[in-house]
Amino acid sequence: MYRVLYRKYRPRFFADVIGQPQVTETLKNELKSGRLAHAYLFTGSRGTGKTTCSKILSKAVNCLDPKDGDPCGVCEICRGIDDGSIMDVVEIDAASNNGVDDIRTLREEANFTPANAKFRVYIIDEVHMLSIGAFNALLKTLEEPPEHVLFILATTEVHKIPATILSRCQRFDFHRIPPRAIADRLSFVCESENVTIDDNAALLVAGIADGAMRDALSLLDQCMGRSNGHITEEIVRATAGLADKSHLISITENVMKKDSAAFIGIIDDLYKNSMDMARLCDELIGHFRELMLIKTMKQPRDIIVLSEDEYAKSHDQAMKMSLEDIVRDIGILQSAQEKMLRGSNRRIEMEMTAIKLCSEEKARTAVDPAIQSRVEKLEKAMAALRNGAAAPREKVQTRTVLPPPQRPSSEQMEALRKNAVPMSRWAEVIEEISAYSPTIAAGFAGSKAYISGNYILVDSDKDICFEQLRNAELRGKMKDTIKMLTGQVYKLGRYSYPDEQKADDPLAAFKQNLIDSGETVQEI
Repeated sequence: MYRVLYRKYRPRFFADVIGQPQVTETLKNELKSGRLAHAYLFTGSRGTGKTTCSKILSKAVNCLDPKDGDPCGVCEICRGIDDGSIMDVVEIDAASNNGVDDIRTLREEANFTPANAKFRVYIIDEVHMLSIGAFNALLKTLEEPPEHVLFILATTEVHKIPATILSRCQRFDFHRIPPRAIADRLSFVCESENVTIDDNAALLVAGIADGAMRDALSLLDQCMGRSNGHITEEIVRATAGLADKSHLISITENVMKKDSAAFIGIIDDLYKNSMDMARLCDELIGHFRELMLIKTMKQPRDIIVLSEDEYAKSHDQAMKMSLEDIVRDIGILQSAQEKMLRGSNRRIEMEMTAIKLCSEEKARTAVDPAIQSRVEKLEKAMAALRNGAAAPREKVQTRTVLPPPQRPSSEQMEALRKNAVPMSRWAEVIEEISAYSPTIAAGFAGSKAYISGNYILVDSDKDICFEQLRNAELRGKMKDTIKMLTGQVYKLGRYSYPDEQKADDPLAAFKQNLIDSGETVQEI
């Protein structure tokens, strides 16, 4: 029976594990020195070698003739573990055996001595799927296991594991495997299978796998079935359902030329060839990400997986676009992707996105003014660095404290009120202040704000609201918040003043004089 590649070429020794030296070297040293822990935790993204290293470790601790920390692979124990005839090594899928009773059964079995091997090894895969009760049942055994028991826990979501379990395990983090390392391994597998593969095709498979060797081998298996002994980049794209890179480059050219008709024509051609629109949107996001990295990094080639020709074309496009436009285009595409995943018509959504990307005004309001300002500064700094000049320094703004101006006349106040319009984002300002201080935000509950020229006038029937605004730190925080939300600098003022008749009360008059001694409508 045919064995799929990821099973056929699963590493049998630590030296065969690709891209995880921080794990394999440490485990080999522990095995050689005899300093074994009673519980190991392997964590990392899928397909990076967690289960593989678990199997190698289970053989290494039980091997009759270990070689430099590696199992020999030929003794009866090694062969028995490989074919599943050794019952002392148990693999448990926590996704389907996650209850308290399953762990209680494991605890009872752990008390028995091994039948054939030196250690009873329990490999618990996807251990984060265990219930809270199951974790509690495992805790005592994990803390003080019998001398002949070894636990190996594997997970892709380590944050879901209780701290009490984590503290009792020796943790190893598996990293995503670099694309170059995956591509070299794929070339070795193809050579062993009497198949040739182009280097660009191997790198493309590695990029699609996103650091997972198992995913890369599975895709390679499909490509072998589609090819006639030679795997090209076109075969990989057709097998994975990807758009040709030339389509992505052409789409970007149309975006730069504001040619929405040509863009929609490409969408139509890809749709007729059964291209999934959500996948196309995802690939466009990836392409614009590459442009963003080329635009901002000195050595982007180190992390961008492209052929020399594709990189040259992408570099040319990146230099012709502003960083602001690239970031905005990524935002538009991500918004479209979210709508597609929520169930909207994917083709229509993609066509609407094409029109948005090619429009003269790319919905500038969709980008926060503060973020837009930062992007512009970053772009200027990157341009200065490319030209060998120092990045421009921002001028330090100094504030001059002026004596409080006189209280405005009734005519001036009436003019300010007449020109005032309600501020629609005042609730957002109060929400931001709430994160700074919930107590202060409570003082503004029920208040309103109006915009009049370069003033924001606060209207509230609570005196505490205006007393709080006398605080320079809070006033500065509120101004910064308003600038972040609106992109403009405003002064703060009071929409109305207490009735003049209240001044007849000496206490009220004294209180009002104290309030008026601070900043008035020109600058509270």
